[in-house]
Amino acid sequence: MLVESLTRLDLASIDTLIFAGGGNRCWWQAGAVSYLLAQRWQLPPQLVGTSGGAAVAASFLTAGPRAALASCQRLYAGQTRMFEWRGLLRGRLHYAHRHIYPAWLASFVEADHFLALRQSKHRLQVAITRPARWLGLYGSIGVATLAYLADKLLRGPLHPELPRRLGLRQEFHALHHCNSLGDAHALLTAAGAALPFIPARCVNGEYAFDGGYTDNAPLPPQTDSEKARTLVLLTRRYPKLPSLFRANGRNYWQPSTRVPVSMLDCTVRATVLDAWALGESNAQEALTSGRLHIA
Repeated sequence: MLVESLTRLDLASIDTLIFAGGGNRCWWQAGAVSYLLAQRWQLPPQLVGTSGGAAVAASFLTAGPRAALASCQRLYAGQTRMFEWRGLLRGRLHYAHRHIYPAWLASFVEADHFLALRQSKHRLQVAITRPARWLGLYGSIGVATLAYLADKLLRGPLHPELPRRLGLRQEFHALHHCNSLGDAHALLTAAGAALPFIPARCVNGEYAFDGGYTDNAPLPPQTDSEKARTLVLLTRRYPKLPSLFRANGRNYWQPSTRVPVSMLDCTVRATVLDAWALGESNAQEALTSGRLHIA
């Protein structure tokens, strides 16, 4: 992979903004983009996201990221543990994510917001993972989990190839094409359905789960011809790579340090404000240094 450190990126040249997944780490994206918008940058027309990144991207087109953050804090404040251990007596472990994540999405993607989203000039493509046909749903989830862990431990490539070689399929669905608010919630929930925390959802009659299992930084095919006009917002820190860089013709921006929040923590202890603050700080520093430029 050819990597080039960027000393300057003109944000006015960006047509597609990609929100990588990463659970609570995606609050870094929310803080960074919110700061840029406060400095009079405008969102590009095309947004792409998966998992928590898709939800954060959707918040910019609906109630706003600060409303989504406040809702997240309210939901987390009432939660002291991620698991309900008493469920083990019935042979089932209950995960708090199963009710918190859909409730959080519904809090900022409401009926009025959905109507505005469908009429917006901005378009959000949501990436989901389809099971490998030869493995079925649960076999695919098991294989996807192992591939994800291997990639995480080995600090693999920005865009892993192993999941696709095993038959997993990443699909992109336009949020504004959803026929109803319920369909929009199902799509966004499916994009973040990391089992066993959140079960797979049916999207267009077929099971789908977290798009990050295929590629945590999803790249729609149409971006292949627009690489120089694409900016990928990573949430995982790659220590050997610069904060702002170009790889294979695409632009990438990653946190300056490891995002200070647990990816899956949905309790009162989750430090989501710290993740947001790091995003704001990184955006401010990038603008002050001139590495990011707003026309």
